[in-house]
Amino acid sequence: MEGLLDKPLNPNKLLKEQFVSNLTGSSLLEIAALSTIVPAVVVLRKWSSRDNIRRDSVKKNDDALAGHKDGVYYFSALVIDFLTVVLPILLIFTILAEWTYICAISLVAVISIYILFKRSQSHLKAQQHLPSLRADISSYRVSVVLVTCVSILAVDFKIFPRRYAKAETYGSGIMDLGVGSFVVANALVSRQARNITSMRWKAALKSISPLVFLGFARLISTSGVDYQVLFFFVPIT
Repeated sequence: MEGLLDKPLNPNKLLKEQFVSNLTGSSLLEIAALSTIVPAVVVLRKWSSRDNIRRDSVKKNDDALAGHKDGVYYFSALVIDFLTVVLPILLIFTILAEWTYICAISLVAVISIYILFKRSQSHLKAQQHLPSLRADISSYRVSVVLVTCVSILAVDFKIFPRRYAKAETYGSGIMDLGVGSFVVANALVSRQARNITSMRWKAALKSISPLVFLGFARLISTSGVDYQVLFFFVPIT
């Protein structure tokens, strides 16, 4: 009985810590290529969906089956979003990691050809309009959350390149962009960005209370199961 109590809950803790320790990151060029692929995939998906919505709005003449059509549309859009956005990003961060530069150049070329093709169509010039700023900000925030979720879930597996993980002392990986990206994403929708000067403390506390609850829940759960937690310190010179 005493042996069972003395046995650690996570016997592989040391091995897991070593698996994500002593990392030096990747090159800035590779980080730039990855940072190009993600928004490029999102942009291509937005453009294709916008064209589909435009065609559907032209063809739609009846409202008899509007509810059924909306349900089918949203489900099909969800599947298409997964196949055209989530799956490519997941592949780029795992089995296609060695093809990062080729994928980035190919996507940039596809976007350039698409822009030139659209500009060459003179009959669509009257329908062209600039995308809304809110939609662009939402796309950026979705990209940040998506890359963060994929990286956090994949970093514990060998298929995820070690150079993409957080650098412990020196260097930079794609996961090192997470904190700065979230700061920018939150700053774009902050009260100052929305020209809201007044702030109610009750509303502020109510909005951050779920985050505080989740933070303490994570702390308790990781401590309870003896989950490996690494702290990275940046030396000050």
